[in-house]
Amino acid sequence: MKKSTCGIFVVLVLCVIFAAGCSTTPKPTATPEDRMAALEGLDIELEPLLEGVAFTEPSPEDTLILQDIHFDFDKSEIKDPDKATLGEVSVWMLEHPEAMLQIEGHCDERGTKEYNLALGERRALSVRSFLTGLNINPVRLHTISYGEEQPLCAEATEDCWARNRRAHFLVAYGSEETSIPAEEPPPAPEEAVIEIEETVVVEEPVPEPEPEEEAPPARRTRVINRYHQ
Repeated sequence: MKKSTCGIFVVLVLCVIFAAGCSTTPKPTATPEDRMAALEGLDIELEPLLEGVAFTEPSPEDTLILQDIHFDFDKSEIKDPDKATLGEVSVWMLEHPEAMLQIEGHCDERGTKEYNLALGERRALSVRSFLTGLNINPVRLHTISYGEEQPLCAEATEDCWARNRRAHFLVAYGSEETSIPAEEPPPAPEEAVIEIEETVVVEEPVPEPEPEEEAPPARRTRVINRYHQ
């Protein structure tokens, strides 16, 4: 397939995803901030795994969609043919909002173990970022790097090395117990329950003031001086 034809195919896949998202996009999906960060190539924070989540190999039917993503030697960029594959993966994720993916990053045997672990991590994060740009919530996408530790084949040939340079998907199909909790919207004004606490007021009669007693009139003392001759 020519490069221009492949590019047109990728655009068509993205248009189908966008159209589906506008009409029947299941929740939860990526936030606008996550999508913008992914499209700009920025790091997206990794969320801790929920308790009770176990990743397994996809079912035979889902394996046809969740196919391995392959990379060039010493590279972590998504190639054009694999962009179409990830477009189908994103549609599958939107149709299975309870599912979570673990993205494994793998390398061929060339290079040191430490370098290949870092390269495998970059490859897994590259796939995670691409899917986030396609409106997949990054909380549902977890990554792990195995470097060169889990090769598909052990022959020292270019064909074998190319098969080992990959990102592989494991799935946690999820349930009501392990799915991401959705935020509950606030109640509508007419549905809001207003609790009124009644306060009992006890009225006590106030005694009328007693009339003040009139004070007796003050006595005036007259002193009569008698003069004697």
